[in-house]
Amino acid sequence: MKKNAPKILAVVLLSLVVILMIVAGSGSLKEVFDSTTSTDDVHIVDAALDDNAQEKPDDVPKDDLVEENFFPLYAKTDGPHRYMQELTLTSPVLNEVHSTEKESFVIFTHATKSGAFKVDKSTQTIIKVDEEGAILSAYLIVAPKETEYLCSKITSIGLVVAVKDDTRTYLYTLSYDLKQVDLIELSLFNKGNIFALNEGILFLGESTENVVYKIINNSIVASNSLQPGEIKEIYDFSSHYVLFLSNINGYSFMKLSVELKLISSVTIVEKTLLAVEPIAEEGKQKYLAVEQSYSGVEIVKYDDSFNLSNTEKVGVGLAENAKVFLNGESIFLILYSTGVRLYLVDNNLNFTSSNTTTFQGITEFYDCYSYQGGYAVLYDKGNTLTLTDVRNDGMIKSVNLDSTASIACIGTDGNNSFFIVYSTQDTLCILGIN
Repeated sequence: MKKNAPKILAVVLLSLVVILMIVAGSGSLKEVFDSTTSTDDVHIVDAALDDNAQEKPDDVPKDDLVEENFFPLYAKTDGPHRYMQELTLTSPVLNEVHSTEKESFVIFTHATKSGAFKVDKSTQTIIKVDEEGAILSAYLIVAPKETEYLCSKITSIGLVVAVKDDTRTYLYTLSYDLKQVDLIELSLFNKGNIFALNEGILFLGESTENVVYKIINNSIVASNSLQPGEIKEIYDFSSHYVLFLSNINGYSFMKLSVELKLISSVTIVEKTLLAVEPIAEEGKQKYLAVEQSYSGVEIVKYDDSFNLSNTEKVGVGLAENAKVFLNGESIFLILYSTGVRLYLVDNNLNFTSSNTTTFQGITEFYDCYSYQGGYAVLYDKGNTLTLTDVRNDGMIKSVNLDSTASIACIGTDGNNSFFIVYSTQDTLCILGIN
């Protein structure tokens, strides 16, 4: 008995050490005794980094999420701007900016190896930003393979983001606090577009075969194949959907039932659809379409049948290229030919303003935010990022942002103020505009 006493004492002491290590947070019994366990394991925390684990699809790797409490990341005050938020990242590519009445979201791709946005491979990241430029939380879309961003949309069911790898398309629906996520896997598509419905969404995938999916409560409730072409716009009229699709012959005006069955289709031949918007006129449904052909750019007002014999139109002129935006009150056109011309046309097809100087010298057109009363236009001119506000009556005000960008987008915050997001080779920057 006395011979065994030291051994018994040693076992007791070892047991006490193990218990103390577990209490101190060293891990489980398996971790204590398993010599293969890495000491570099990343702890899983949610995007807001509170005590609740971020909900993730089961097949999403759990070791690429933020591992330390970096948030919120506050912006700094900046002399000419309301604030500046500057993130140093590896190869950032700005994908999209979305705003609601209460929050804004920035989606970008990067390959950063350390800090708040540490990832193992090129990844799409969503950050939530408040009206003072503070980054409140983040969510990293991590799939088994490296993915490519396709499209995204603010919807009634949350922020929907579509990405693809070399085999599948992945449709993520994130809650606005970025803590809940649902995932739907679809066939591989080269391009995609998301359209918000009164209830749920439509996802339109473009490949050798175009497919439209109706998704409600994260379930596919209907789908259908469409003719080949580029899907331009879709509108929800409750009893049916209207879809515009460009193809090699021109473009098509299609009506689909709520079950996504084709009701009717009209093709406008030898015309390229630049932009289209539904309007109500004298209690009737009509559409303003901006078309381009060999004879120039025209604005055409169609009735709900899209019958060519029941149209009104006005010619704008020849153009090698054109940018067109609509805000429900006016049509904003920038035409590129020998020079750059700006036109504003009201919904009655009357020219309200023209300008040949403001947009001369544009080297890159980044974004246009359409809103009632006018348009905010973001572009590069003279190697400098410039924001111009164009009112419906033609009044113009520009601000030089003293920055250069590879990609840039416009957002609005809860104060109805603009902010600009742009990326460079190693930086993602958010500027609050006074």
